Amino acid sequence: MNVIRTSKFFTVLAGSMVVVLVSAGCSIGTTDSTDSADSTTTLPTVTTSATTSSNSADAEQPSATAGDVQSAAERYGTATTLVPILTNADTITTAGLGPVRIGQLLEKAQSEAGVELIAASTGSEACQYYTPAAGATGASFMVVNGEVVRVDISSGPITTKSGYGIGSTKDAIKSAFGSKIEESAAGDFVTFVPVTDGDKGMRVIWELDAAGMVTSLRTGRLPHVTPKIGCSE
Repeated sequence: MNVIRTSKFFTVLAGSMVVVLVSAGCSIGTTDSTDSADSTTTLPTVTTSATTSSNSADAEQPSATAGDVQSAAERYGTATTLVPILTNADTITTAGLGPVRIGQLLEKAQSEAGVELIAASTGSEACQYYTPAAGATGASFMVVNGEVVRVDISSGPITTKSGYGIGSTKDAIKSAFGSKIEESAAGDFVTFVPVTDGDKGMRVIWELDAAGMVTSLRTGRLPHVTPKIGCSE
């Protein structure tokens, strides 16, 4: 009788263990199912995210078919894209250099030049040199109290209206202008002296080397044009 009861006990115990194992198996199966479901729901999410990212990237790029296309000036700024009005083709006269005239305020001169005029590292508000960012090689403008009073050409191809610039000779200049040319006592520069009433306060000066060849030239108003180096007084 005790044997039978023991047998029944082990039978019931075994059955309970099966139930426990089956229950545990259902739990693993649910986890696997959940992982599978997460994988399925994650895939569209990733795809959607990639699509959104692509659309965002496309939105940042200019459309080839867009109705409004940015100009270079709008995209990069006028200072680097506009063609300067003031160029190497302009010439020196008693009035100034091309569109930049003696007597113009700095703001007006910059507007007429069509290019930024950059202040030199030395000088002051009372007397300051400015050079164009582009367009006129070797040119600089002497500005006194906000007004252009002198133009210097220290290098490059710019000449006077009659064609005399760096590399020209003293003899050629004197021959061209005759009595309107005054030569310094040391022979190191020659000056064009206008005879017309409106220009009598103006000068054009060519600096010369020992061989009588032009090394630089300038135009401007007396007394600012006289010193070899501007803003020196």
